[in-house]
Amino acid sequence: MIGRLFSLVIDCPAPSELASFYESLLSLPRVEDSSDYVVLANTTGTETVTFQRVGGFRPPQWPDPDRPAQSMLM
Repeated sequence: MIGRLFSLVIDCPAPSELASFYESLLSLPRVEDSSDYVVLANTTGTETVTFQRVGGFRPPQWPDPDRPAQSMLM
């Protein structure tokens, strides 16, 4: 195996609201929760999804370089 996905980070205007949806969808509990970010993780903490607040958030619009993708794989 070459690599393994450890974390997905998603930029958004309201981390708590978006995390609530994915918390139910993925059955992952919140392990960190602040006004600027929320982290969901499995029980071992080896796979996480993080939602981070971005001021002036504008949804991506492909292929417009002025509105780039807003998620990162780590």
